[in-house]
Amino acid sequence: MTVIWPTLKIRPDKPLDATQLEIMRHVDHVARSLHLRYFVAGALARVILLEHVHGQRPGPATRDIDFGVTVKDWPTFQSLKNGLIGTGAFESAPGIAQRLIYIRSIHRSWIDLVPFGGIEQDGRMIAWPPDRAMVMNVAGFSEAADAAIEIEIAPGLTMAVASLPSLAVLKLITWLDRWPENRGKDAQDFFHILSRYAEAGNMERLYDSEPDLMARADFDPDLAGAGLLGREAAQICLPETALLITQLFSDRKAFERFTSHILSEVLMDSDSARAETVRRYLDLFITSFNEGLPKPR
Repeated sequence: MTVIWPTLKIRPDKPLDATQLEIMRHVDHVARSLHLRYFVAGALARVILLEHVHGQRPGPATRDIDFGVTVKDWPTFQSLKNGLIGTGAFESAPGIAQRLIYIRSIHRSWIDLVPFGGIEQDGRMIAWPPDRAMVMNVAGFSEAADAAIEIEIAPGLTMAVASLPSLAVLKLITWLDRWPENRGKDAQDFFHILSRYAEAGNMERLYDSEPDLMARADFDPDLAGAGLLGREAAQICLPETALLITQLFSDRKAFERFTSHILSEVLMDSDSARAETVRRYLDLFITSFNEGLPKPR
């Protein structure tokens, strides 16, 4: 499903880090020269939308940048890597096929290039050449590309950035992909988006256009925002991606572990009132996600 969002701008008082801007300009130039569609994903996409666009409190910071890139075949992906290395600003990361190191920074920041599209196999998986021993799940990336938001990052530089509903979906899939030995950080990042979606440019919409959702949330706009996120996440998902998420919600053991990761990573204590708040956010997200899915014909 293609979603059209209005073009947004970085706040003048919240500019991006200069090194991040340099990296993004390089990627934009090379990707455009190859006529490749790409978008900013991962932690930086969340930080851009929540902090640099909407002025919220920053979550965990990041110097590194993930990009989703639509490619028709592996030679096209290699052309992108070669083009970036050819700028003299990047070098390969030994043993990590999707990573390039930015060598013009003392911090040696890196970028991860996640290819999807024509190289996908059954189940939305990609297998990296030459031996195809490394396999990656790219479910949710094509939806994120279609639902990406155009953001004016700096004068003369407008880039597609994964929307918050897309990021929520990708975080759930990433957490699932690491099951049973997953990191709590994915759950933490998901809840960071979930609990702040109302204030990410949606507050007026909730009050003006979502009376039923507000009533269901006892007129708590932040809680209603969790429901709105669930509904909009469902609306962008392809059926196979939605199935992965509904399976997480219906698997009691997995979902209890996911909830416990949020409680331990986000709250850092066992306060029962806060735990109940987390569960209310999750419950409304899940209910709204299920309601937002296309009905079987």
